[in-house]
Amino acid sequence: MKIGVFDSGVGGLTVLAELKKRLPLHLSYVYLGDTAHVPYGPKSSAQIQKLSLDAVEILKAKKVDALVVACNTAASHAMSQIEARMNPIPVFGVVEPGVVAALDALRDLPKKSPVVVFATKATVRSRAYSLALESRDAGGPIYEQACPLLVPIIEEGWIDHAVLHQTIREYVSPYLTLKPGVALLGCTHYPWIHQAFEKALPGWRVVNSAWAVAHFLEQSGWFQAKVSQSKRSQKSPHIEWIFTDPDAVPEFARKWIQNE
Repeated sequence: MKIGVFDSGVGGLTVLAELKKRLPLHLSYVYLGDTAHVPYGPKSSAQIQKLSLDAVEILKAKKVDALVVACNTAASHAMSQIEARMNPIPVFGVVEPGVVAALDALRDLPKKSPVVVFATKATVRSRAYSLALESRDAGGPIYEQACPLLVPIIEEGWIDHAVLHQTIREYVSPYLTLKPGVALLGCTHYPWIHQAFEKALPGWRVVNSAWAVAHFLEQSGWFQAKVSQSKRSQKSPHIEWIFTDPDAVPEFARKWIQNE
């Protein structure tokens, strides 16, 4: 069984890492990072849709059995187009699992605790998270904060840098006067800096969509049925790597890949 994982850059590696932890070892993966066009966040919906469809065509040609759209921006603006292009291959996004994880975290907090979604400009513009949370009656106030500088900083490899920490402090500062709630990291690049968000938001529950989508896929009826039918011919995951600009892969991501 082969699973395709698509992201605008190296953020989807956080999803791939969680998939490998939670899913059977005999599965195979094809990872596509569109490093030639990262970041997607500042781009228009039309641009995001075109880039996303170009990328998933590559994965469709690889004959994947399922596709994980490990890019919140693509999932927020191009999910229906991706599903249509991949049909009948199932497509799993990151928005719904992230919302479910946020709601689960809220159950452990006082009523009407706030939820703040930190994401790219394009994801915030789509209101995908706030609409989904509102439809599920999250109960408390919902905020969305665009963080346009974070993906470029992460892609630069500055995942524990003074510039990163200062930038996060600027983005979270409007919410420090609220009672602690849930901080939903609505970009798969952000799990690389999960601890930095925890440091900047003391007392808050920080959840990310990388863990959430892996858990969601693991629990899906389709996946459980498919795995039971798949051959267990390998003892560890096989991963095929595709980057649209290999030279743009940051050094910290290269080191992670080499250890896989």
